[in-house]
Amino acid sequence: MTNSTQPINPFTTDESAQAGDKHLVVEALAGNHAALEKLITRHQPWIYNLAFRMVMVHDDAEDVTQEVLIKVITKLAGYDSSKGAFRTWLYRIVVNHVINMKSRGYEAAISELDSYYSFVTQIPDQEPDGSPETQLVIDDLSIGCVMGVLLCLERTQRLVFLLAIGFNVTDAMGAEILDMSRDAFRKNLSRARARLREYMTGNCGLVDPNAPCRCRKKAPAFIASGAYSVDRISFHRPDSPSLRQLVGDTVQSYGTEIFDEYVQLFREHPFYTTPDISTWLRDLIARPSFREIWQLDGADEVKA
Repeated sequence: MTNSTQPINPFTTDESAQAGDKHLVVEALAGNHAALEKLITRHQPWIYNLAFRMVMVHDDAEDVTQEVLIKVITKLAGYDSSKGAFRTWLYRIVVNHVINMKSRGYEAAISELDSYYSFVTQIPDQEPDGSPETQLVIDDLSIGCVMGVLLCLERTQRLVFLLAIGFNVTDAMGAEILDMSRDAFRKNLSRARARLREYMTGNCGLVDPNAPCRCRKKAPAFIASGAYSVDRISFHRPDSPSLRQLVGDTVQSYGTEIFDEYVQLFREHPFYTTPDISTWLRDLIARPSFREIWQLDGADEVKA
Protein backbone atom coordinates (compact mmCIF):
# COMPACT_ATOMS: atom_id res chain seq x y z
CA MET A 1 0.00 0.00 0.00
CA THR A 2 1.25 3.51 -0.79
CA ASN A 3 0.31 7.00 0.25
CA SER A 4 -2.02 8.50 -2.34
CA THR A 5 -2.43 12.07 -1.13
CA GLN A 6 -0.01 14.78 -2.14
CA PRO A 7 2.33 15.45 0.78
CA ILE A 8 2.42 18.80 2.54
CA ASN A 9 5.67 20.63 1.84
CA PRO A 10 7.29 21.13 5.27
CA PHE A 11 9.79 23.63 3.86
CA THR A 12 7.23 26.13 2.66
CA THR A 13 7.31 29.63 4.10
CA ASP A 14 3.55 29.36 4.62
CA GLU A 15 3.03 29.66 8.37
CA SER A 16 -0.04 27.39 8.28
CA ALA A 17 2.20 24.35 7.83
CA GLN A 18 4.18 25.32 10.91
CA ALA A 19 0.99 25.89 12.88
CA GLY A 20 -0.20 22.43 11.89
CA ASP A 21 3.02 20.87 13.18
CA LYS A 22 2.83 22.80 16.43
CA HIS A 23 -0.74 21.64 17.09
CA LEU A 24 0.12 18.01 16.37
CA VAL A 25 3.18 18.13 18.63
CA VAL A 26 1.11 19.49 21.52
CA GLU A 27 -1.53 16.82 20.99
CA ALA A 28 1.04 14.04 20.64
CA LEU A 29 2.83 15.04 23.83
CA ALA A 30 -0.54 14.98 25.58
CA GLY A 31 -0.82 11.30 24.64
CA ASN A 32 -2.92 11.54 21.47
CA HIS A 33 -2.04 8.46 19.43
CA ALA A 34 -3.68 9.76 16.25
CA ALA A 35 -1.86 13.11 16.42
CA LEU A 36 1.51 11.39 16.81
CA GLU A 37 0.83 9.19 13.81
CA LYS A 38 -0.33 12.15 11.71
CA LEU A 39 2.74 14.18 12.68
CA ILE A 40 5.08 11.38 11.65
CA THR A 41 3.33 10.47 8.40
CA ARG A 42 3.19 14.07 7.17
CA HIS A 43 7.00 14.31 7.31
CA GLN A 44 7.85 10.74 6.33
CA PRO A 45 7.65 11.30 2.53
CA TRP A 46 10.21 14.10 2.66
CA ILE A 47 12.54 12.17 4.93
CA TYR A 48 12.27 9.17 2.61
CA ASN A 49 12.93 11.22 -0.54
CA LEU A 50 16.00 12.79 1.03
CA ALA A 51 17.23 9.40 2.25
CA PHE A 52 16.69 7.80 -1.15
CA ARG A 53 18.79 10.43 -2.87
CA MET A 54 21.57 9.74 -0.37
CA VAL A 55 21.65 5.96 -0.96
CA MET A 56 19.71 5.34 -4.22
CA VAL A 57 18.27 2.00 -3.07
CA HIS A 58 14.64 1.94 -1.98
CA ASP A 59 15.01 -0.74 0.70
CA ASP A 60 17.97 1.08 2.24
CA ALA A 61 16.12 4.39 2.10
CA GLU A 62 13.20 2.79 3.92
CA ASP A 63 15.56 1.51 6.63
CA VAL A 64 17.14 4.97 7.01
CA THR A 65 13.70 6.56 7.24
CA GLN A 66 12.60 4.17 9.98
CA GLU A 67 15.83 4.71 11.92
CA VAL A 68 15.25 8.47 11.80
CA LEU A 69 11.59 8.20 12.80
CA ILE A 70 12.46 6.09 15.84
CA LYS A 71 14.82 8.85 16.94
CA VAL A 72 12.19 11.51 16.34
CA ILE A 73 9.52 9.67 18.31
CA THR A 74 11.90 8.88 21.14
CA LYS A 75 13.19 12.45 21.43
CA LEU A 76 9.98 14.37 20.76
CA ALA A 77 9.31 15.03 24.45
CA GLY A 78 12.55 17.04 24.48
CA TYR A 79 11.46 19.40 21.70
CA ASP A 80 11.27 23.01 22.95
CA SER A 81 9.19 25.25 20.68
CA SER A 82 10.75 28.38 22.21
CA LYS A 83 14.09 27.39 20.66
CA GLY A 84 12.90 27.05 17.09
CA ALA A 85 10.40 25.61 14.63
CA PHE A 86 9.58 21.92 14.78
CA ARG A 87 10.77 21.36 11.22
CA THR A 88 14.21 22.72 12.16
CA TRP A 89 14.40 20.37 15.13
CA LEU A 90 13.16 17.39 13.11
CA TYR A 91 15.35 17.86 10.04
CA ARG A 92 18.42 18.43 12.19
CA ILE A 93 17.84 14.91 13.44
CA VAL A 94 17.48 13.76 9.83
CA VAL A 95 20.66 15.39 8.51
CA ASN A 96 22.73 14.43 11.56
CA HIS A 97 21.66 10.82 11.15
CA VAL A 98 22.45 10.86 7.44
CA ILE A 99 25.83 12.53 7.90
CA ASN A 100 26.91 9.97 10.51
CA MET A 101 25.31 6.78 9.20
CA LYS A 102 27.27 3.90 7.72
CA SER A 103 27.52 3.95 3.92
CA ARG A 104 24.87 1.83 2.28
CA GLY A 105 23.17 1.34 -1.05
CA TYR A 106 24.94 2.80 -4.06
CA GLU A 107 26.70 5.29 -1.83
CA ALA A 108 28.97 2.45 -0.70
CA ALA A 109 30.13 1.94 -4.29
CA ILE A 110 30.19 5.48 -5.74
CA SER A 111 32.53 8.07 -4.29
CA GLU A 112 34.65 9.89 -6.87
CA LEU A 113 33.72 11.74 -10.06
CA ASP A 114 36.78 10.42 -11.90
CA SER A 115 36.00 6.77 -11.17
CA TYR A 116 32.30 7.35 -11.91
CA TYR A 117 33.13 8.88 -15.28
CA SER A 118 35.62 6.10 -16.06
CA PHE A 119 32.92 3.51 -15.38
CA VAL A 120 30.38 5.27 -17.60
CA THR A 121 32.77 5.74 -20.51
CA GLN A 122 33.67 2.04 -20.46
CA ILE A 123 30.07 1.10 -21.26
CA PRO A 124 29.96 0.57 -25.05
CA ASP A 125 27.61 2.69 -27.15
CA GLN A 126 24.91 1.04 -29.20
CA GLU A 127 21.77 2.28 -30.91
CA PRO A 128 18.65 1.17 -28.95
CA ASP A 129 15.98 -0.95 -30.62
CA GLY A 130 13.22 1.62 -30.16
CA SER A 131 10.93 -0.66 -28.16
CA PRO A 132 8.79 0.73 -25.29
CA GLU A 133 10.62 -1.60 -22.90
CA THR A 134 14.00 -0.19 -23.90
CA GLN A 135 12.67 3.35 -23.59
CA LEU A 136 11.65 2.61 -20.00
CA VAL A 137 15.22 1.51 -19.27
CA ILE A 138 16.58 4.65 -20.94
CA ASP A 139 14.33 6.86 -18.83
CA ASP A 140 15.33 5.00 -15.68
CA LEU A 141 19.01 5.13 -16.54
CA SER A 142 18.81 8.87 -17.29
CA ILE A 143 17.50 9.66 -13.82
CA GLY A 144 19.72 7.15 -12.05
CA CYS A 145 22.89 8.38 -13.72
CA VAL A 146 22.21 12.02 -12.86
CA MET A 147 21.39 11.03 -9.30
CA GLY A 148 24.54 8.93 -9.13
CA VAL A 149 26.67 11.98 -9.83
CA LEU A 150 25.39 13.47 -6.58
CA LEU A 151 26.87 10.54 -4.66
CA CYS A 152 30.30 11.80 -5.70
CA LEU A 153 29.78 14.86 -3.50
CA GLU A 154 30.67 14.58 0.17
CA ARG A 155 27.61 14.25 2.37
CA THR A 156 27.29 17.80 3.65
CA GLN A 157 27.52 19.28 0.16
CA ARG A 158 25.05 16.70 -1.08
CA LEU A 159 22.58 17.57 1.67
CA VAL A 160 22.93 21.28 0.97
CA PHE A 161 22.29 20.66 -2.73
CA LEU A 162 19.27 18.45 -2.02
CA LEU A 163 17.74 20.94 0.39
CA ALA A 164 18.42 24.00 -1.76
CA ILE A 165 17.82 22.63 -5.25
CA GLY A 166 15.61 19.61 -4.64
CA PHE A 167 13.37 20.99 -1.91
CA ASN A 168 13.80 24.74 -2.59
CA VAL A 169 14.89 25.50 0.97
CA THR A 170 16.09 29.04 1.61
CA ASP A 171 19.63 29.60 2.79
CA ALA A 172 18.30 30.84 6.14
CA MET A 173 16.22 27.70 6.68
CA GLY A 174 18.94 25.40 5.37
CA ALA A 175 21.52 27.02 7.64
CA GLU A 176 19.27 26.40 10.65
CA ILE A 177 18.69 22.77 9.72
CA LEU A 178 22.39 22.06 9.13
CA ASP A 179 23.43 24.22 12.10
CA MET A 180 25.78 26.40 10.06
CA SER A 181 25.91 30.02 9.00
CA ARG A 182 24.05 31.21 5.92
CA ASP A 183 27.40 32.01 4.37
CA ALA A 184 28.61 28.44 4.97
CA PHE A 185 25.39 27.09 3.45
CA ARG A 186 25.91 29.21 0.33
CA LYS A 187 29.57 28.23 0.06
CA ASN A 188 28.74 24.52 0.30
CA LEU A 189 26.08 24.95 -2.39
CA SER A 190 28.49 26.89 -4.61
CA ARG A 191 31.13 24.17 -4.28
CA ALA A 192 28.61 21.45 -5.02
CA ARG A 193 27.41 23.28 -8.12
CA ALA A 194 30.97 23.89 -9.28
CA ARG A 195 31.85 20.19 -9.02
CA LEU A 196 28.67 19.18 -10.83
CA ARG A 197 29.23 21.76 -13.56
CA GLU A 198 32.83 20.60 -14.00
CA TYR A 199 31.73 17.00 -14.44
CA MET A 200 28.49 17.35 -16.37
CA THR A 201 29.70 19.92 -18.90
CA GLY A 202 31.55 18.06 -21.60
CA ASN A 203 30.46 14.65 -20.34
CA CYS A 204 26.67 14.41 -20.01
CA GLY A 205 24.48 14.80 -23.05
CA LEU A 206 21.47 15.54 -20.88
CA VAL A 207 22.88 18.93 -19.85
CA ASP A 208 25.41 19.60 -22.63
CA PRO A 209 24.34 19.01 -26.25
CA ASN A 210 27.99 18.70 -27.26
CA ALA A 211 28.87 16.06 -24.66
CA PRO A 212 29.51 12.51 -25.92
CA CYS A 213 27.67 10.43 -23.30
CA ARG A 214 24.09 9.50 -24.20
CA CYS A 215 21.93 7.36 -21.92
CA ARG A 216 20.03 6.00 -24.92
CA LYS A 217 23.25 4.56 -26.33
CA LYS A 218 24.36 3.06 -23.00
CA ALA A 219 21.03 1.37 -22.25
CA PRO A 220 21.42 -1.62 -24.66
CA ALA A 221 24.67 -2.68 -22.98
CA PHE A 222 23.09 -2.46 -19.53
CA ILE A 223 20.14 -4.54 -20.75
CA ALA A 224 22.42 -7.14 -22.35
CA SER A 225 24.44 -7.49 -19.14
CA GLY A 226 21.30 -8.05 -17.08
CA ALA A 227 21.98 -4.96 -14.95
CA TYR A 228 18.77 -3.34 -16.20
CA SER A 229 15.37 -4.67 -17.22
CA VAL A 230 11.79 -3.45 -17.27
CA ASP A 231 11.21 -5.57 -14.15
CA ARG A 232 13.80 -3.55 -12.22
CA ILE A 233 12.92 0.09 -12.77
CA SER A 234 14.18 1.97 -9.71
CA PHE A 235 14.17 5.68 -10.58
CA HIS A 236 11.62 6.42 -13.31
CA ARG A 237 8.14 7.09 -11.91
CA PRO A 238 5.95 8.60 -14.65
CA ASP A 239 2.86 8.58 -12.40
CA SER A 240 4.56 10.45 -9.54
CA PRO A 241 4.73 14.25 -9.26
CA SER A 242 8.07 15.86 -9.92
CA LEU A 243 10.02 17.77 -7.31
CA ARG A 244 9.21 20.92 -9.26
CA GLN A 245 5.49 20.26 -9.02
CA LEU A 246 5.71 20.00 -5.24
CA VAL A 247 8.16 22.80 -4.43
CA GLY A 248 7.37 25.22 -7.26
CA ASP A 249 9.03 26.57 -10.38
CA THR A 250 10.97 29.34 -8.69
CA VAL A 251 14.53 28.50 -7.70
CA GLN A 252 15.88 30.33 -4.69
CA SER A 253 18.49 32.95 -5.51
CA TYR A 254 21.73 32.08 -3.72
CA GLY A 255 23.94 34.46 -5.64
CA THR A 256 25.08 34.88 -9.22
CA GLU A 257 26.23 31.31 -9.81
CA ILE A 258 23.55 29.42 -11.71
CA PHE A 259 23.71 26.08 -13.50
CA ASP A 260 20.23 26.05 -14.97
CA GLU A 261 20.56 22.92 -17.08
CA TYR A 262 21.40 20.63 -14.18
CA VAL A 263 19.07 22.39 -11.74
CA GLN A 264 16.08 22.15 -14.06
CA LEU A 265 16.91 18.54 -14.93
CA PHE A 266 17.13 17.58 -11.26
CA ARG A 267 13.87 19.40 -10.46
CA GLU A 268 12.05 17.17 -12.94
CA HIS A 269 13.04 14.01 -11.06
CA PRO A 270 10.18 12.19 -9.32
CA PHE A 271 9.07 12.74 -5.76
CA TYR A 272 8.94 9.09 -4.79
CA THR A 273 5.83 7.58 -3.29
CA THR A 274 6.75 6.18 0.07
CA PRO A 275 5.90 2.79 1.53
CA ASP A 276 2.91 2.72 3.84
CA ILE A 277 4.35 2.75 7.35
CA SER A 278 1.06 2.82 9.25
CA THR A 279 1.32 -0.80 10.45
CA TRP A 280 5.00 -0.42 11.38
CA LEU A 281 4.32 2.86 13.15
CA ARG A 282 1.35 1.54 15.12
CA ASP A 283 3.28 -1.56 16.16
CA LEU A 284 6.16 0.66 17.28
CA ILE A 285 3.93 2.95 19.29
CA ALA A 286 2.16 -0.07 20.80
CA ARG A 287 5.37 -1.36 22.37
CA PRO A 288 5.28 -1.03 26.17
CA SER A 289 8.45 1.08 26.19
CA PHE A 290 6.96 3.64 23.83
CA ARG A 291 3.55 3.65 25.49
CA GLU A 292 5.28 4.36 28.78
CA ILE A 293 7.23 7.25 27.23
CA TRP A 294 4.14 8.75 25.66
CA GLN A 295 1.58 7.79 28.30
CA LEU A 296 -0.70 6.96 25.41
CA ASP A 297 -4.37 6.58 26.14
CA GLY A 298 -5.28 2.98 25.42
CA ALA A 299 -8.75 4.09 24.36
CA ASP A 300 -7.30 6.46 21.76
CA GLU A 301 -7.03 4.10 18.82
CA VAL A 302 -6.57 5.09 15.20
CA LYS A 303 -9.17 3.77 12.82
CA ALA A 304 -7.77 1.93 9.83
